Order: sequence, then structure tokens, then C-alpha cells
Amino acid sequence: MIDLRRLQLLHALAHHRTVAATAEALNVTSSAVSQQLAALAREEGVPLVERQGRRFVLTGAARVLLERAPTIFAEMERASADLAAYSKGERGVVRVGSFATGISDLIAPALAKLRISHPGWHFEVLQAEPEESAEMVRTGHLDVALTMSTAHLPPSGDPDFRADPIMVELFDAVLPYQHPLASRPGLHLAEDLRDEDWILSAPGTAWHGCVTAATHQAGFQPRVAHTADDLSAVFALVQAGLGITLMPRLAWAGLNTPHLVVRGVRGTAKRHIVMLSRAGADPEPLLTAVREASSKVPVPSMGPPFALIS
Repeated sequence: MIDLRRLQLLHALAHHRTVAATAEALNVTSSAVSQQLAALAREEGVPLVERQGRRFVLTGAARVLLERAPTIFAEMERASADLAAYSKGERGVVRVGSFATGISDLIAPALAKLRISHPGWHFEVLQAEPEESAEMVRTGHLDVALTMSTAHLPPSGDPDFRADPIMVELFDAVLPYQHPLASRPGLHLAEDLRDEDWILSAPGTAWHGCVTAATHQAGFQPRVAHTADDLSAVFALVQAGLGITLMPRLAWAGLNTPHLVVRGVRGTAKRHIVMLSRAGADPEPLLTAVREASSKVPVPSMGPPFALIS
């Protein structure tokens, strides 16, 4: 590995031509210049200067090395500038992990804004499910993870992590538009949905766990008629009139699926979305941008948010 300071000294010698002039320019002694040049030659295993009388001249090896010097010095200057910008919060490189709907509804809009407001920042996005994201942050495979309140979330006060709340995500009822409850502006979990056929993800998944925990608290076990993990498959089953589902708000937000309505539910399931980073880290400016994106997530209204296309 080439010692950068010794390379700078060699570059200065090429410019000032004598050891004395080089020493004066660098505010060091002539003996220090000679010692450092000798050390550089030993490190590289080739002679870099030759004595001609009372002068030192550069060898061919030194001239080859110095051809690269301006590029090396320029890159080091850029690196120093980047570090200075990073320390001021103007630059950074961040690996971000998130579950799929978190990427589409929170991370992507946040990064679109940051590309304009913080052009010096670079983000790499990886899809990472809640059961794996905490360990990926711990080991450094991710710098930040958007995750949710599941059994895999590190406990409060874990010294390895920092957890910043983003939003409380409610679950909304998704019904076929011809369903008798579709005309109601709002529903109650126990009173209205207890006797319905349900479509849920497989047991053991975060979605299934959140919904069944809420229904158990409401005093009933949902009658699961169909099981599907893929959202498009769930929507297709609901469209066909084969059941209803409680779906996390980020899952249906922004979709345009015909023949469906979404209704808010009292006593519904909910999960907390958090941004997880290592203890001592600063997740800004991403944290603020994601929180802003979360404030724009739509909520069910009196009319169906999905187009009713025959």
C-alpha cells in the first residue's frame, strides 16, 4: 500500500526539483525529506530517486508512479469533501430494508422526495421481511429497516437498536361491491364480520397473526374459507364473492382493483410500523421523509376507493 504522505512528498520533489526547496515548501527538514523518500523506495521495492552530485533526480519508476498521483490526490480530496458533507448531514450512503408494501407506499415516495431535497444521499433498497430485518440491521447488512410490531421486533430498550415510530397501521375490511355491508360507511369487527367467510394469509404470517389476535379479543374465531398470501390472489377471491378480509392499510392503498370496496372497522386489528437502526445511529433524513409519506396514506371514505368497473 502506497503511503499517501510520502507520495505527496515525491510529487513535491518533482515540482521543486531539490530536496532543500521541497523541505522549505513543506516546512520540514531536508533530512526528513530524504528519510521519507528512502522509506517510500523500500516500501515499493524500486529506486525512486538517484543522486547526481548534490541533486536528486527522479527515476523512471518514480515518473510512472507520479503519473497516477494527480488522480489519487483528487480522489482523496473528493473523499475528504464527502466526509465533511456527511458530517454536516449533506451526504450519505444507506442500505434500507423493508417489507414489500412498506417499499411501495412509504420508502419509494420518501426516496423520490429525497432525490430532490438531498441529492448527495444514495440509498440502496432491499426487500426484507420483519422476521429477518432486525438481524440484518444488527449484523450491518442493513443500515435501516422499516419493520412492524411482530414477535421478531427487538424488545423495547434493547441496547443494540434504535426504534423510531412511523405510524399505526389499521386493518380495513375489503368486501365485494355487491356485499350487503358494502353500502355501510363503517363496520364493527365483532358485530358485523363475525359470521362472514374469511380470506386470510397462512397461519404463522404477520398478517394472519394480527387479524386473529384482534378477532380473539373481539370474542370470536374467524371462519377461514380460503388461504392465500399473495395480495392479487386475495383480491381475486374477494372479487368473486368468496369471502371478506381484513387487510393492512398499506396493502390496498393506491391499488385500482374493480368490484371491491374498502370500509373502516371499529375494533379492528392494527400494527405499529417502526424504523429500526443500530443504537447510536441517526436515521435522518430518511426518517422524516418516511413519516411524511405515512401521513399521506389514504383512509377509507364514504365512497369506495376502488373503481367499480363492470
